[in-house]
Amino acid sequence: MSRTRFFAALVGLLTAFTLAAPSTATADTQQTLVRTIYYDSSRAAELTSTVEDAVKIWNAGVTSVKLVKGSGGITITTAQNGSAPGTASCVGCTRGQIYFYRNQITSSGASSLRVVVHEFGHILSLNHPSDIGNCAKVMAGGRCQNAQPSSAELAAVQRFWTGRIAAPAPAPHEHAVFA
Repeated sequence: MSRTRFFAALVGLLTAFTLAAPSTATADTQQTLVRTIYYDSSRAAELTSTVEDAVKIWNAGVTSVKLVKGSGGITITTAQNGSAPGTASCVGCTRGQIYFYRNQITSSGASSLRVVVHEFGHILSLNHPSDIGNCAKVMAGGRCQNAQPSSAELAAVQRFWTGRIAAPAPAPHEHAVFA
C-alpha cells in the first residue's frame, strides 16, 4: 500500500470514528453544563422547610442550574431583625450569603415562601424589575402571596446559566423591596 493510500485510509477511519461518536459526547457535554449551586440551610431555623420548598420551585423551573443541599456555596441564616425581609450578598453567584429577618418578613405582608424564592432569585442572577410590587413577579417584592417565578424570570435564569462554565464573581447586594 502506498503512503498516500495509507494516509487517506487513516484519515477516513478517523473521520468515521469522529462522526460516530458525537451523540455520546454531546450528551456528556450537556450534562456537565448544568451548574450546581450548593446551599447550607442549617442556620435557617424555622425557615428550613420554606427554603426546601423554594429550592423545589426553582429546580422545577430551570434546567441549566440546580440548587443542591451541601456546603461551600450559599449559607442561609435567619435572624430576628434586619434591613429588609431578606438580603442576598450577590447576584448570579455560587458562593455567598442569604439572610432572612423574622420581624421584617412578618411586617412585609408577603408570604415567607415568596421572600425566600425572591432571595434565591438574586443568587440565580435576577435583579429587581422596574415594576416593584407587581405580584406576578417574585423579584418585584410587594405585599404578595405568589411565590412562583414568572415565565420571564425563569427564562432569564435559564439564559444566564446556560453554557456558563465559570461562576461569576460575587458582588454585594442588599435591598428592601417588600416594604
